[in-house]
Amino acid sequence: MNDKAMEGKQNFFRRIYSGGFELFDVFWAGFVLVGGVISLSASKLETVESIIIGDCLKSGYFILISVAVWKSASVYQGKKVWKILAKLTAVLTVIGSIFTLGLWAIYLSPNYTP
Repeated sequence: MNDKAMEGKQNFFRRIYSGGFELFDVFWAGFVLVGGVISLSASKLETVESIIIGDCLKSGYFILISVAVWKSASVYQGKKVWKILAKLTAVLTVIGSIFTLGLWAIYLSPNYTP
């Protein structure tokens, strides 16, 4: 990969995590569309090992995109209700993702007995 392409990727991530994209784009494209595809893909997994890996990847993605949604909502200049709803969705998603990861950690612990 050349330096120009690498710099473009770095600028993309820097821009998304600094609120440089519109809230509408980050929420609907990143959170709903891409998150929906990831969730749908993870729901098709069948073995326990693949489900754990899928849930970990899905939770990691949702935590990262929630940060991007929060940052975009922080600089959003439109109706305040959209800013509040976006931030509420981000917080609830992070809590749900952490909860999911915690449940898998308990399940995988040596002391767990079903």
